[in-house]
This record gives sequence, C-alpha cells and structure tokens, in this order.
Amino acid sequence: MLPKINTIVYACDLDSKTQAAMELVLSLAKTHGAKVVLMHAIEPLNAQAYNMINNYITEDVRDEMRKGAITEIDSRMKRLLSEFMEKYSTELADLETPPETIIVNGVPSESIERLATEKNADLIVMNSRTHGRLSQVIIGSTANKVIHTSSIPVLVVPIK
Repeated sequence: MLPKINTIVYACDLDSKTQAAMELVLSLAKTHGAKVVLMHAIEPLNAQAYNMINNYITEDVRDEMRKGAITEIDSRMKRLLSEFMEKYSTELADLETPPETIIVNGVPSESIERLATEKNADLIVMNSRTHGRLSQVIIGSTANKVIHTSSIPVLVVPIK
C-alpha cells in the first residue's frame, strides 16, 4: 500500500520568495487531505552575542524584546498564510483542517525534526537557498542537516 500523507510540516524561513514552496505544500495538503503545520524556528544567539547583550541590557528589556520579536514573527506567519489561503480560497475551500502556525526556539535543524516528530508528520517541506561550496563545507545548511538526519521524508524546494 502506498504511504498516506496525513501531516506536513513546512519549515518556513519567512523569506519573501517562499511562494513556490507554500503553493506546493497547500497543493499536497489538498490532494492528500493532510494537515499543514507552518513552523518557523528562532535561532539562539551565539555565546558572544548573548554575553554582550546581557552586559548592556536588563533582563526585563530582553524579555520585552523577545516577546516583541515573537509577536512580529507570528504576525508575519499568519499574514503569509492568510494571503495564500485568500489567493487560493476556491481551491483550498475543502481543506479538512486549517493550517496551524507554530514558532519554536532552538537550532533550526533540530527544532524542525523535533516538531515533525511531535506532530507525527509524514513529510517535512523546506526551502533551500543556493550557497557557495565553501559555505556549505564550513557551515552546512539547515536543509542539508535535516535531509541527512531525519527519519521522516524531506522535500526541499529551491528558492529562485
């Protein structure tokens, strides 16, 4: 029997060029009657930035800044999703469940895999940027890390 796709986690970096991936995710959701989880990971600060911020900004101000950033990201995610749902309202009218938006804190590749496991996802969809060979060797990319460590199938959509 062919595998059924019940839940799709779309790891979105909120880039302005995510249209192709979002269209594909919503098309797959409609075709398979799947639930969509649109997620964004907030990457933690490196140690140097964290220490510098702690030396100059009070904990109360840091908390307010973090809440403000999360509110802004949440607003952007919901606006992006709303625009797509409106643009394709006729085609998506019969989606079984409306897409869910989630913001997570942590290393993106680890956060994506953790959320996909928690949501019992059948597919992870991600964007991929073109990086030079040197940057891929030194840093690697989130998509590359997820592809090589995930037990869940990963679909990578190139950003053009």
